[in-house]
Amino acid sequence: MKTTIKLFALALALMAYCREMSAQVTATFRPATGSGLEIFFLKDFDINSPGSGPPIFFIDIQNSGGETDIILSLGLDSRRSGQLSDGETGRITLQTGRLTLSNNNLFSNSDPYRLVRYQIADAVVDELLKDILATGKLPTDVYTFRVDVRNALNQPLDNDILEIRVSNPKKLDLIFPGSSASGNSEDCPEIFTPLPQFRWESDMRRFRVVIAEARPGEDPESALNQEPRFLRLFIIGDPASVNLIPGQVAERIEFLPSTSFQYPPSGEILTLRPGRTYYWRVVGVVNTSSGDLGEESEIYCFRIASLDDMAGRRQQLEFILRNILGADFDKVFGQSGELAEYQPTRITLNGQAVTLADLIAQLKGISETYKGYRIE
Repeated sequence: MKTTIKLFALALALMAYCREMSAQVTATFRPATGSGLEIFFLKDFDINSPGSGPPIFFIDIQNSGGETDIILSLGLDSRRSGQLSDGETGRITLQTGRLTLSNNNLFSNSDPYRLVRYQIADAVVDELLKDILATGKLPTDVYTFRVDVRNALNQPLDNDILEIRVSNPKKLDLIFPGSSASGNSEDCPEIFTPLPQFRWESDMRRFRVVIAEARPGEDPESALNQEPRFLRLFIIGDPASVNLIPGQVAERIEFLPSTSFQYPPSGEILTLRPGRTYYWRVVGVVNTSSGDLGEESEIYCFRIASLDDMAGRRQQLEFILRNILGADFDKVFGQSGELAEYQPTRITLNGQAVTLADLIAQLKGISETYKGYRIE
């Protein structure tokens, strides 16, 4: 009788072992908020109560074998601070097919798939919380979620990681054209081209540029919210590195190598005309744990010189260049010269965009040091 019981127990153990070994289980992380986060708000992930906010990630557990029992472990590390927390579920009976869990399932107080053991590295987290409570955001760092799946025999089945890189970008400064808008067009700097080179500085990567004409009786903010206006989404970088979902963005998108673009000469709803004043603003678009967030720059204004002013400036420039270039002037700008009939759309000096007036002021001081020219 004892021999029969032993054989029966051995058979059950072998059946359980074969059942666990036949399971083919994989675990894959999916971010709930896109491929990268630039800002992560405390309200969206409280380390002390991580199941209270919106989904941060999903874990797809795929079982291509028969029914099996698994245990799932989850950890959270920071590159700067080390391990922040780790936890473990109870035994989960996994059917054939796919089971998808979010951080809300795992950190719930009542979900059947919740973590039954969850530990926080108190000393590390207390230091981290000082920074978080001061700003409401996770500090700049790389945060890594780790998932490990084991069977009931404590044998590893699969694992995966999800890195969240938090950069907290905040710099956004306009450079050219114009200066801070006071609402008085007389205070707006004058430029001498209807196709200026717009430039700004920022540590962000996505920007919405808005340009609008100043209208009588409207403040700069109101003018920028009215049509017709120039509205374009610019992304810094290679198009291949950006994952855009069709229909995700309504406006036109262009990719730029840097935070600078030449105003297009035609085909726009807004044509920049001589004698008129314009406002412009850049909105940095950052990906946060609560969705896209727009960080607005200040508003700049500029006036485009009237046609008479521009003609006068060109004559002044020609006079100065003739004095500097001498006989070389006709070789360059004459009927058979390399730049005959050439009409520049922008002017740069030492790599920086300048106005025609700025260039004339510089040229007045170099006539005695002229040693030749080069056309590039």
